[in-house]
Amino acid sequence: MAYRGKERRVHTCYITRNREYHVRAGICVAVRDRDSKVWMSEHRAMGLVLNRGEDGTLIQGRPLEFASDVVRVRTSPVVDILRPNRTVVDVYGLVAGLCAAC
Repeated sequence: MAYRGKERRVHTCYITRNREYHVRAGICVAVRDRDSKVWMSEHRAMGLVLNRGEDGTLIQGRPLEFASDVVRVRTSPVVDILRPNRTVVDVYGLVAGLCAAC
C-alpha cells in the first residue's frame, strides 16, 4: 500500500542528459556531471531556487529552471527523477563548501 500523507523527503535528484541536479527543499545544493561523475561546485545553478511549473509541479520531459533575483538557469529536459541515497546526500556539504554562491 502506498503512503498517502504529506511528502516529507526533502532531497530530490533531477537527471538531465548531461547533469544531475541535486535539490534540497527547493534549492540546488549540488550538480554532478553524468559522464565523469565529477561534482561541479562552480555550476551556475548552485544555490538557486528551483522554479515550479505554473501548476506547482515538475514533469519529466520538461527542462528545470533555477533562478534568483539576478540570474536564471534553464536545463535540458529532465529524463529521470530519483531519491538520492544517504551516501550521496552526505557529499552535499562538501560540494556546497566549495561553492562561492551557496
